[in-house]
Amino acid sequence: MKSPPKFRLPWVRKACGRRIFLVLVVCLVSFGATSAPGKEIRSPKVAVVVSRNIRPYVEAVEGLSVALSRDLDAKVEVFFLEKFEGKGRGDLSRRLVEEKFDLFVAIGPVSMQFVWSELESKEIPRVYSMVLHPEEGARAANTACGISLNIPVNIQIERISRAFPSMSRVGVLHDPAHNAAFVREASVKGFSCGLKIIPLRVLSRKEIPIVLGRHLKDLDGLWLIPDRTVISESLVRHIIKEAISEGVAVIGYNRFFYESGAALAFVFDYKELGEQTARLAIRALSGEGCEQDDPGFHTWLNLRVMERLGFEALNNGSSGIEVGP
Repeated sequence: MKSPPKFRLPWVRKACGRRIFLVLVVCLVSFGATSAPGKEIRSPKVAVVVSRNIRPYVEAVEGLSVALSRDLDAKVEVFFLEKFEGKGRGDLSRRLVEEKFDLFVAIGPVSMQFVWSELESKEIPRVYSMVLHPEEGARAANTACGISLNIPVNIQIERISRAFPSMSRVGVLHDPAHNAAFVREASVKGFSCGLKIIPLRVLSRKEIPIVLGRHLKDLDGLWLIPDRTVISESLVRHIIKEAISEGVAVIGYNRFFYESGAALAFVFDYKELGEQTARLAIRALSGEGCEQDDPGFHTWLNLRVMERLGFEALNNGSSGIEVGP
């Protein structure tokens, strides 16, 4: 016999009915087996709505699905939103409601907007993941359950200052229309760690060479943050190349930056994010409730680049900082 579950699962039918007490006990202790003649306790049904069929989202879905299947024997069905255009969105919305899923999981910002705004079954719990600005995806995002891609500014500042003890002036390339608040917070946190944050404001990509030409020579580090105006893969490579030529260490925010020559990068393991999302999903299904959670991440040092720039190498594994592969 299996031990009774540690938390209440809302999808479990009250199958034991008004049976005698002994039968009720047997039903509860035998959770996962037949609960009454002709009735079985079904596994939870989870609908995962994904913004796009791209590698990070697919890896997150894999981690999520494996964890939910392993820990809850959940039946997971995945819907890529890009396959449902125009009238198809309405058809998908009706299907998701009619099939009586027990949980909706939104992966990415477009799917979050869809799940929160276009699904009428408000009583069904929902969880989001891999959304950079969840407050833009739904009005209820501040109280919604999910994982953003926002690494707390104070943690980033603290790790930058420990990785580069001699660094004092760090430029942050950004469009103030998107990241003015981030830079203001970074300036305050940086001051307490001995880092002077230099705002490098650009309103378009064509301004970037001008701004960098004006400021790079006066910086120790250049911090590239998620910013829709600033970032493209070809542009990142060019910026890193220019920074290294000036002896400036670049701080980036994913594996691509690390592989392109950033001295330090905050890197997400998307399968791990999927597993983290599964833990929130289990809480939501159990009725315990959950809120926004900070994403798990890795901090990678690029020793080859650090040595080229003359920075002293930090010991591997120092308080969350590790040497990259």
